[in-house]
Amino acid sequence: MTKPQINPSMSKSKTLVYLEYALLGLCLCVIALRVTFTEGPPMKSTTLAVNLGDSVYSLSVSAVLIFSFVLWVAWSFCSNGFSYRPTGMEIGLGIFCAAAVVAGSAAADKRLAITDVAVFLAPPLMAILLVQILDSRQKIKLVLVVIAALGAVSAYQCAEQFFFSNQLTIEQYEQAPETMLEPMGIEPNTFPQFLFEHRLYSRGVRGFFTTRNSAGSFALMALFAATALFAEKFKNRRSAPSGARYLLACGAVAAVILLSLALTRSKGALIGLFFAAAVFVVLLLFGNRLKAHRKAILIAWVLLCIVGLWLVASYGLKHGRLPGGGSMLVRWQYWHASAKMYANHPLTGVGGGNFGHFYPHYKPAAALESVADPHNFPLSILTQYGPLGLVGLLAMIFIPLWRTISPNTTEPSAETRRHLPAFRTLATAFLVAVSALLLLIRPMLMGWAGGETLDVMMYLMVTAYVAPVAVFILGFILLAGPLRKQRQAKDEMLNANTAVILACAVLAVALHNLIDFAIFEPGVLTAFWATIACLVAMNSQTDPRPQVVLKSAPFSRALAVTAALAMSAAYLSYVLIPVAKATAATQQANQAMSAGQFEYAHRFLEEAARDDPLSAAAMAFNGRLYLHRVGLIPDKDHDLLLRAAECLQGAIERNGAAFKNFERLTQVYGLLTETSTGQEKADWLNKTLDTASQAVARYPGCGRLHFELARIADQADKTDVAIEHYSRAIEIEDAYRDQFRQIYPERKEVVSRLGEEKYKLAKDELEALSK
Repeated sequence: MTKPQINPSMSKSKTLVYLEYALLGLCLCVIALRVTFTEGPPMKSTTLAVNLGDSVYSLSVSAVLIFSFVLWVAWSFCSNGFSYRPTGMEIGLGIFCAAAVVAGSAAADKRLAITDVAVFLAPPLMAILLVQILDSRQKIKLVLVVIAALGAVSAYQCAEQFFFSNQLTIEQYEQAPETMLEPMGIEPNTFPQFLFEHRLYSRGVRGFFTTRNSAGSFALMALFAATALFAEKFKNRRSAPSGARYLLACGAVAAVILLSLALTRSKGALIGLFFAAAVFVVLLLFGNRLKAHRKAILIAWVLLCIVGLWLVASYGLKHGRLPGGGSMLVRWQYWHASAKMYANHPLTGVGGGNFGHFYPHYKPAAALESVADPHNFPLSILTQYGPLGLVGLLAMIFIPLWRTISPNTTEPSAETRRHLPAFRTLATAFLVAVSALLLLIRPMLMGWAGGETLDVMMYLMVTAYVAPVAVFILGFILLAGPLRKQRQAKDEMLNANTAVILACAVLAVALHNLIDFAIFEPGVLTAFWATIACLVAMNSQTDPRPQVVLKSAPFSRALAVTAALAMSAAYLSYVLIPVAKATAATQQANQAMSAGQFEYAHRFLEEAARDDPLSAAAMAFNGRLYLHRVGLIPDKDHDLLLRAAECLQGAIERNGAAFKNFERLTQVYGLLTETSTGQEKADWLNKTLDTASQAVARYPGCGRLHFELARIADQADKTDVAIEHYSRAIEIEDAYRDQFRQIYPERKEVVSRLGEEKYKLAKDELEALSK
């Protein structure tokens, strides 16, 4: 039987209360770990040694959040009464899950689609869990304190990069460039090396994240969390002991976070900050009046967004770019190509994480580089999960925001005091837990910071391991303090503007990610949903809504436990374990390959392919290894080439959208053509031509592929085809060079993408064939 209640938390058993504290601590530890340990979005290849274990780590951390949610649901259902606080995210979450299933079934790389969904859905599930756990204002305050204190840690890292480590990295690169290029698979004197050097010498400040824009997005959330705490201390500055001192300390932490935001030089984050600040001032001055007209304002905002979208599209289609510098030129290219991608996959999208596989097919020929995300989060979701996925995500974000400005007729009830320890006790416990994780677990993940001398090793240990923990502890104490015994009323976050501040934080991050992909970085995404959870929980404190309360029968409890175990087993069996086993085997293959034991490396890669039948990575890696071995011997080994072809064909069967497998298979067929004679040679040449054509079809804007196809067509005496593709290769290189000069006008020489030798050869061959 179900009945609504306003505050059923008193019916919680003591065991459930303790479990909720443990789960809250676990969620805070995950947020701290993801914010202070670099974890990129699950949309890049895992075949490079530098990021081989990223998917396993991301899925493992996501498993902690997902299993925490499942454990809470099962445990609560088996308690005396199941009490659930609606969050406003449930409908959107259900819609998005349905879209994920549909998009995943249509994805070319199904393993990447499954990984992307798992990593993306874990933070919203954590947010729903936190809304259930954050049933007191002191718990909400603790979450904000942790986020703001982590903002101080990120600020320390930004300052360290700005003043010291960026210059040290440049010096190390100049001394031995190959030590940085080889692990990333970048060849010297190529366009990818130019891009790497351009980013390196730009001295970007990114904190613990992969890009400076991601650091800027997190700084926004940390800044608004610190602002909410500052507002609380400002209100209690006279009644609380040492209130003025801790008010100044909290303001100092907020100023440090703001400084780190400036150091990132993220224009999108700064625009989001100014926009959110303006919204906050408007809501602060006219909030009550605006709530009375909220529906009209919503309609006006929707119409404004539609008009804005139309203006952006009209300007971009007319001028081939957006107003602004080179960054807006390339963003228009991302968005225009993404619109074409969506037009070809209007219902299902291309599948989560599969954007990077399909983008080369739509990429403009002049565009300098390929991307794995369109740098616009609605467009990213639309192209990968279809319109249903976009509706689901927007509902998850904006329904909670809408509820914060929608009045409720229910009278707020007094907050229960049962099972609530003093704020000082809670703060101390969580401070110890998070600090211990940062001091013990984080260094294990980062690896040992070795050095040539003891002094260097001690310096690296202090700056990389100890200093971030010290900054976190100091920031936590300043933000949460005073941590001495005082009246309970002073522990509460009573500021009515807290929900407004948190809503502005959500809006700022959402606006920033209209021109970036920072929100998809797990650290930013997890903090984002934690902020939304605090917003919903705070709104439930000030404007409570009826909760769902169920009294479950023994059969229902058994069913809940069975469902929880089944979901956990499914995640382990189909999501985490296959990736972990395949990654472990691939790492063993790397070790064997480094030792020159190629046969063992092939066996490990074959094992990896069997362990994860949905992934093409191991088979593609095995094909590349066979191809590499062929290049080590003077005479081309026919058997090795056949094995390479078999592996690459298997990779194509598992993922038919990636052009690189077709390009490498073309190389293999070309070598088989050279080692064959008679009719067999002609057959291999035809296969080479056909495979090269398929590679070009998947990446029509690549001059290198057109050049190779033209060369192969010339060998096959298909003169017209050769002329066509030599011409196309030259056109693509010329268009690229024009855009290069636009974006980098300060450079006198253009870095060729095709290569000067091939560019000249293409012109010579075209002239000779055209006679």
